[in-house]
Amino acid sequence: MKIHKLLLVAVLAYVFTFKAAAQQHLSSSQAYDKAQQDRSDANDLWEKKDPTPAELDRSIRILKHTLVFLDSLPIKELANGNFYLKARAYDVYLDMAQSYTVAGKKDSAIMMLEKRFAEGGSSRAASYIGDFPLLNPIRQEPGYLAIVEKMKKQSSFWQNEAFKTVYKENLTDAEKVAGLSLLWSQAKYNFVNFDHAGIDWNQTYIDYIPKVTATKTTAEYYKVLITFYAQLKDGHTNVYVPNTLTAQFYSRPPFRTELVEGRVFVTQVFSDSLFKTGIQPGLEVLKIDGEPVIDYAEKNIKPYQSSSTPQDLEVREFSYALLAGSKDNPINIEFKTAKGKIISKTIARTGYHDIKGLKTLDYKTINNIGYLTINNFEDGSIGKQFDSLYTAEISKTKGLIIDIRYNGGGSSGIGYDIISKLTDKPFKSSASKNISLMSMPGAEPSWIDNGFGTWNASGKIFYNKPVMVLIGPRTFSAAEDFTVAFDYMKRGKLIGMPTGGSTGQPVSFNLPGGGQARVCGKHDSYPDGKEFVGVGINPDIIVKPTIKDVLNGVDAAKEKALQLLK
Repeated sequence: MKIHKLLLVAVLAYVFTFKAAAQQHLSSSQAYDKAQQDRSDANDLWEKKDPTPAELDRSIRILKHTLVFLDSLPIKELANGNFYLKARAYDVYLDMAQSYTVAGKKDSAIMMLEKRFAEGGSSRAASYIGDFPLLNPIRQEPGYLAIVEKMKKQSSFWQNEAFKTVYKENLTDAEKVAGLSLLWSQAKYNFVNFDHAGIDWNQTYIDYIPKVTATKTTAEYYKVLITFYAQLKDGHTNVYVPNTLTAQFYSRPPFRTELVEGRVFVTQVFSDSLFKTGIQPGLEVLKIDGEPVIDYAEKNIKPYQSSSTPQDLEVREFSYALLAGSKDNPINIEFKTAKGKIISKTIARTGYHDIKGLKTLDYKTINNIGYLTINNFEDGSIGKQFDSLYTAEISKTKGLIIDIRYNGGGSSGIGYDIISKLTDKPFKSSASKNISLMSMPGAEPSWIDNGFGTWNASGKIFYNKPVMVLIGPRTFSAAEDFTVAFDYMKRGKLIGMPTGGSTGQPVSFNLPGGGQARVCGKHDSYPDGKEFVGVGINPDIIVKPTIKDVLNGVDAAKEKALQLLK
């Protein structure tokens, strides 16, 4: 009998050693997929109508084994570098709570919710678990009510609800200091690009306390907060005014300007009625409200721009924000025509009823070369639109130009979906890391390395002809994620100017008076660690617009790409 026990122990040791060795060879994404598949298998059993006791017992066993898997050392090490894998345990505990509830084991169900709370994934859990009707039989149990109360208290702490006060003409000094303090603390504990900012953040906070208390209105207060976060020099770290003040801060007439060779020109007009008044591409802007345009921008626009790179700042200063202001204050602009005539116009910032923005996606074929413009990665239909265009037109071309020069981002996955149709092999996306903080005296933040992503080729569509991508300073955020993946796989050349140099996952929060803010909480790089945040992605072929190009309506970067694809 003793021999049999020893043999059993040896066999079990071998099995667990084999399993551990197998787990060590899993990637974080493979471990995530396994956990999700286990959850799906279990949920198919307990979510069905009138599951049998045997089915419920089996579902609980599957979930228990999933927890053992997630708690094993190799998988826990992978989870330390992958938030999504780490979060699987939170979901498994909730699955088990529901499974136990359906099985009539109320105490066990409540215990699973307590374990979920102990795991730390509960900042929104109090409202979250209320969305699951299968938990209804335990909602009045004392244990359930107690755990929900603990969740609510923790949630109110981390969601900063006390800071979310209503708008009034002038906030109290206490509210003003509280808002500044929240901005400071959120950046201190979440911001990932302090090395780029290069400032003493604590001293900056102290310097700004008298500035915020000196303000006489909420509008003045928010101007100070905006300049406070601008010190961090990050395009994904911003302060947004309350809705009540939006029209006062951000109203602008429907045309855009651009700094070209040190001078400012009108480059886009989005209103036919405004175009007919003579506001057309090619006009040079000389003065705004009687002040030379460069001086006006430096004094009134630049201090309020949160930007990651010089090229990003230039776009914000001379394109996005130059004409912004109060809807009640028309803007006076002195222009010079291509023939040298000086004209002055007073232009309303609002009131236009024929504004036409940039299309999300536009396509044309030029001399058997496809020219695809994608101006954002926000529209979920972009992938289907590309598929339709591919079948009808793109597949017949001898080369493709993808223009993302005006693409400010959206969902990285939409961009990766496009890339998946330009290759027949898996490709890598950006690597990322987050800050991790430990509650110990004198502790400093450390990094959680999430590694790079891997995406599979579409398998259904493979465009194997040459591809060029046009980029520029307004290529930003998810559009830069697209550019990194395309560049790293060496699929084709990048043409144009350096990108904005800012991406990441912002942490958003509310401010006193109804405003909001966000701070960048994820740092991205190329899969091999090459930096582009705070720098920009450099094109293979630099093509900068010239004054001559603007006056003649020439798109030099587009022409260069067409020339290379002939």
